[in-house]
Amino acid sequence: MNVSYLVALQRAWGRARNLLLSPFRLETWLVLGFAAFLSEWLSGGWGHSGFQGRTGWHHGRAAELLAVLGHPVWGPLVFMVIAVAIILALVFQWIGARGKFVFLDGVVRGRASIAEPWTRHARQGNSLFLWKLVFWLLAGFVIGGVLLTTAGAAVLAAVGLHAPVAAAPPIAAGVALLLALALLFAFVMLLTDDFVVPLMYRDGLSATNAWGRFLPLLRQHLGIFVVYGLFVLLLSAIVGAVVAAAGLATCCVGFLFLALPYVGQVILLPLHVTFRGLGPEFLAQFGPDYDVFAVAAPHAGGAVPPMPPASVAPPPAPSA
Repeated sequence: MNVSYLVALQRAWGRARNLLLSPFRLETWLVLGFAAFLSEWLSGGWGHSGFQGRTGWHHGRAAELLAVLGHPVWGPLVFMVIAVAIILALVFQWIGARGKFVFLDGVVRGRASIAEPWTRHARQGNSLFLWKLVFWLLAGFVIGGVLLTTAGAAVLAAVGLHAPVAAAPPIAAGVALLLALALLFAFVMLLTDDFVVPLMYRDGLSATNAWGRFLPLLRQHLGIFVVYGLFVLLLSAIVGAVVAAAGLATCCVGFLFLALPYVGQVILLPLHVTFRGLGPEFLAQFGPDYDVFAVAAPHAGGAVPPMPPASVAPPPAPSA
């Protein structure tokens, strides 16, 4: 299979340039920026909050926490805040799942629209939300089991029931397994957003059925898609370094604007559009059955100028 990562990137960047700069329309930037906000910012809540370890945790603090939870006023208030936070997280994820199809529609059809694709792809967005919810619940169950096992070995060593030397191998194995699981889950999410979502969009499939269509292709060309993941990781690192340098060059004022929801998506819209188009452009190289752009009718008055076919002059072997 002759595929090229650089050709896909060049085509995705060319599509972004044609859509946003040929000609430049402020309305297009504002509407597509909002679509990128729905797709990329709202749905990025899970897994981006981080985890900060605390030292000095002891029985006294545990007792204080239990006392707060058992308080007739503070206890219910804490549980209420947690419940509201969970509900808001689920709502944001649902909006983000629907927003992915809105943003993809704008990139594929070369138009700036919110209401029509939001309604037209409601079923696919809801299916994606439910699929990701189940996936992360299962992933959390697996990670929780590994964490408990690893923490159990550490606790036994801390209280002296196991020698530290004997506890070191299971702790190291647990940490290595957690890192491997994190990479695996991140890879699955990358495949879902870059390839499964376009197949859902193209053929009106549910998330499960789209994964069923994509899995044979993934099994047949696993190495190519693994390299694609590394390629995206490298691109993200380069873009992150460039954005960081630009932010430092403005005495960190640029970071303030980029951190603002929606404003940051509008400022970096060419990058968002390029990354959104990269997966579909790469997927199109596997044949017309996977070409999202070929079946999308251009939007009258706002269509992106036609790009050359995806099969034009590919390199002889996969390359980064």
